[in-house]
Amino acid sequence: MAIQQTKTYLLIFFSFIYSITSLYADYIDRADYARDTLMLIPKPQSIKIQNATHLFEDTINNNKITIQYVPSIPQALVNQKEAYHLTITPDSIFIKATADQGVYWAKQTLNQLITQYRSKHYLPCCDIVDWPAFHIRGFMHDVGRSYISPDELKKEIAILSTYKINTFHWHLTEDLGWRLESKIYPQLNDSANFGRLPGKYYTIDEAKDIAAFCKAHQVLLIPEIDMPGHSAAFRKTFGCDMQSPEGMDILKQLIQEICTEIFPDLPYLHIGTDEVEITNPKFVSEMVQHIRSMGKKVISWNPGYAYHPGEIDMIHMWSSRGKPLVNTPTIDSR
Repeated sequence: MAIQQTKTYLLIFFSFIYSITSLYADYIDRADYARDTLMLIPKPQSIKIQNATHLFEDTINNNKITIQYVPSIPQALVNQKEAYHLTITPDSIFIKATADQGVYWAKQTLNQLITQYRSKHYLPCCDIVDWPAFHIRGFMHDVGRSYISPDELKKEIAILSTYKINTFHWHLTEDLGWRLESKIYPQLNDSANFGRLPGKYYTIDEAKDIAAFCKAHQVLLIPEIDMPGHSAAFRKTFGCDMQSPEGMDILKQLIQEICTEIFPDLPYLHIGTDEVEITNPKFVSEMVQHIRSMGKKVISWNPGYAYHPGEIDMIHMWSSRGKPLVNTPTIDSR
């Protein structure tokens, strides 16, 4: 973590940078208390502390929480959908937000504010206005190389959401294994076609459950099917390269299964395209068009395939050599 005088930055490996402006408070001692004692992560954009507490027994009384949906949070400079205004008094808890996501983040802040002394629980009376500086704040887990159980994934996602990380990038395929079940090509999941942790993959039901869990925790799920590189498991299964006519036909069927049967409600599919020689100049454009035809937006690594503006929906920079594309949204994980 790097700390500057006016801003702090929370950087998570393979994640996006979350920038938080310095706190504002009526008094220096209260500002110090907010920063040093409350230990809110990430720290809110603005917080004012009062000399009072909100007392409760074991759990917060939901009857004392008032939620109001408003057209906007006036103080929020960007990302109104995730902004919230949280006010705690001795008798009430009041949340203002423009959408469910803002309400959820307010509740995460509320949970972090709880302190316990003996059998009593306390909340500091305060007024917080918060919004994220970046629209996407994410974490990538490469289960293609190292499978972990669905239960462990859920624990991970829940922890991420606690700290307002709103995107989970699920890298599902690698040279070492195709970790997502396919009904149309079940041989992909045969133990013989794995290079590590044979037979370890996510069933369609498990994948759908993870997607639902992410949604419930206000986390955007971005699945990745790496192509045409990092695909030794695919070649071992079918005896052909993804860029061959046969490989492209198989891959299009798999993509359709993924986009329409497994993740029909997700807005994005990440296609990789990194660390590979493109031998078929039509491969990437055909795959992008195929995915777009099913209502998805497409994300691709950079360095990776060299796109022109309009040929891809989002660029994802992964190394110091990564470069943004003109007029194209860009994720920076360098």
